Amino acid sequence: MSRRPNRGFGGLKLARLALCACAWLAAFAGVAAAATVVQQATVQPRRSWENYFGVTILPSGRAVVVGDKGVVLTTDDQGRTWWRQQLKRGAKYYDLYSVAFESAGSHGWAVGDNGTIFRTDDRGSTWSEQKAPAGASVALLKVAVVDAQKACASGEQGVILCTIDGGASWNLQKFQDIGFFDIAFADPDNGWAVGEFATVLHTSDGGKSWKVQTGGDRMGKSDPYFAIAFGSGHDGLAVGLTGSALETSDSGKTWKTSDFSIEHRSYYTVSAVPAQTGEIYAAGENGVGVLIAGGRVSQVQSGTSNAITSVAFSPRFAMAVGLLGTLLRSDDGGQHWHPAE
Repeated sequence: MSRRPNRGFGGLKLARLALCACAWLAAFAGVAAAATVVQQATVQPRRSWENYFGVTILPSGRAVVVGDKGVVLTTDDQGRTWWRQQLKRGAKYYDLYSVAFESAGSHGWAVGDNGTIFRTDDRGSTWSEQKAPAGASVALLKVAVVDAQKACASGEQGVILCTIDGGASWNLQKFQDIGFFDIAFADPDNGWAVGEFATVLHTSDGGKSWKVQTGGDRMGKSDPYFAIAFGSGHDGLAVGLTGSALETSDSGKTWKTSDFSIEHRSYYTVSAVPAQTGEIYAAGENGVGVLIAGGRVSQVQSGTSNAITSVAFSPRFAMAVGLLGTLLRSDDGGQHWHPAE
């Protein structure tokens, strides 16, 4: 991955702190047996020494959070109590950066440092380790799930991994030395990955092949994009360094640049708000949070000055996670947040 002293580098340093914690921002034969973990139900204490990097909410209302040293937290009561486990690869715990499930909420994946991949088939109660292909022992920063058999992950050093067989095998593609911080699908065929040098990759065949749609110039000075999401209809949004953004209103065929800056803070996560058609929530550096609708940006108070690394919305509630033990919940579509305890 590039190491250049320009604005892009500075933004990537922020992303490293917020998304990777220790890797900027492997292989075990076959699919391993279910990870051996000790689960415990508890009221989650304030763990200011622990960082959380990914969160998702299942149709059942269960929320799943991943973070430092293989930690996986699950809650079925919107954060009042939690089940806690830590996933191992051999003798080591690797940081987990992202978690995602298929639409029914039973099958999902978590990914992280050193090509770490885990799969669950029981809503996150137990997890099985999967083998990353040779050349993919890098930090996998985000995973997007199409269905129970198909998923793609993106990461540092230009890595894009995709599976069509539930993770029994993964196809590796590389794009120069460009780091990709997020990946999202608008439908089963069309997906996008965003990253360094304002790079946007697009697939129209469910991840079998990818091509550069915008950016990709490693000699340029373009700022990175850290997150991408698609809302209802044909709208999509990518956000990044100091509020830089890309918008699409035609399902990603074309993109236009925008500026959604709030005090020059960077956005690390973005999500559509199901309860409000056309509305998107973005959050990131120093706890910045905004609701974006119709090109207008409204700042909301997150209640934290810690970096927010991931956010997830359901029709009933939303959760945001971040550095230094940040666990937040919203019951009104992201307008107000409070600790998820």
